[in-house]
Amino acid sequence: MADEFLADSQLRSWVSIQWENWPSFPLVVGVALTVATYYVKCVAKKPVLITGSKSCADFLQHHCPVLVQEYYPTVWCFTSRAHTILCSVLYLFPLQKPVLITGSKSCADFLQHHCPVLVQEYYPTVWCFTSRAHTLICGIVRDLADGKPPSYQQDILHTPDGGEIHLDWLDHHGNHHHGNHDHDNKTRPTVLIMPGLTGHSGSAYVARLARGAHKQGYRGVVFNNRGTNGVELKSARSYCAANTDDLHLVVSHVKTLYPDAPLMAVGVSLGGIILFNYVAKLGKDCGLVAAMVVSVSWNVFEGTRSLEETVNKLLFNRYLVKGLTTNLRRNRVVFDRHASVDVDHALQASTIGEFDERFTRKVFGYESLQHYYTEASPHRKVPHIQTPILCLNAADDIFSPLDSIPVEEVEKNPNIALVMTSHGGHIGFGDWLLPSRESFMDKLYQQYVDAVFKYGQELGNEEEEKRVDEMKVQE
Repeated sequence: MADEFLADSQLRSWVSIQWENWPSFPLVVGVALTVATYYVKCVAKKPVLITGSKSCADFLQHHCPVLVQEYYPTVWCFTSRAHTILCSVLYLFPLQKPVLITGSKSCADFLQHHCPVLVQEYYPTVWCFTSRAHTLICGIVRDLADGKPPSYQQDILHTPDGGEIHLDWLDHHGNHHHGNHDHDNKTRPTVLIMPGLTGHSGSAYVARLARGAHKQGYRGVVFNNRGTNGVELKSARSYCAANTDDLHLVVSHVKTLYPDAPLMAVGVSLGGIILFNYVAKLGKDCGLVAAMVVSVSWNVFEGTRSLEETVNKLLFNRYLVKGLTTNLRRNRVVFDRHASVDVDHALQASTIGEFDERFTRKVFGYESLQHYYTEASPHRKVPHIQTPILCLNAADDIFSPLDSIPVEEVEKNPNIALVMTSHGGHIGFGDWLLPSRESFMDKLYQQYVDAVFKYGQELGNEEEEKRVDEMKVQE
């Protein structure tokens, strides 16, 4: 009894001290009570059900009991703006590890062992609340933060039709220890980098890939599509997602320059589509030891349809088609003589679909836009891949809707590995607080490139894996 009285006295004494020495204490209590009263009386209310049908109202109220109960919104989200922002932030959690999908256990083991970023939680930039914000903000911040592109060495490749392909090299000078070998200039591994729709060697994400190869001690070369990066066209031909002729020329050119150096390629967005189609078309004769594609639109029909939704059209579609029409306007002199192309009509395109219908598919001889997009879509080529290829997509990428990604087909081909993050947008993959830091894409790319060039002999052992599995079944 005495102990209880003493404890009670100590409590009253503590409250008295707080009351006297902290003048704001009663104010805090008063404000808290006021807020609580306001919340209970004015905020926590039943939802309002509006319908022109009494039977519909009775049905909903009877079968959806949440409609006749008070709704208690998150108490510390004080305003509509706070509620939107804070709940969007919490949408990113719980954080998840990337999902790895492949038809090969040896490939999965290889990637998880040599690419540690795949077995760690991915922390997307916390204040990029949506896929669109992630795509836009990460791109803008990197452009501002990265400054000038690297000091490339330019190489001009002349094509059979009289055109030019501009390659920008970022070489690594000096010896580099590669496994048990020291590479000189002849044997140093090379990474071929393919930009997106309107990208080029000066784009921030492309420059990061080139610097990433250099950082690992390898040679990087950017394949600028014809007519991009301010370069004038020399022939009436540009580029498209379904045509791989220029890539074939570039790979042959690089292999001729450095026949003793292993070559792999990485393609982003449109560059990834072209690269995937090239690897599928040439099989084991593609000249690459491995490939990586990022943020590809697996089904071009679905990707185009998504980009033509109102918000996506305003934020992305018009911006991209402006880049395409700008390149065309600068080079229109070579297309004015093209019999099948109405340049003025093409320049009036307001979406990528319209531009492809009026210009791209005609330049490359496709019968219709449907014919072009059918030939361009990578999801149709999954069974034909015979070279190890790593694919990175975000589940919230509006350029490649989640339900258009051919997960089941990927699981049947041991040469393909698909990595999917829950967030990241299109070529976003921002890391934690600052998008200017190395992104998830940058980290995975560098680790994969290094793994391929150092331990690539561990890849492609599918026949041995099948033989072992068959022996286990027989036993």
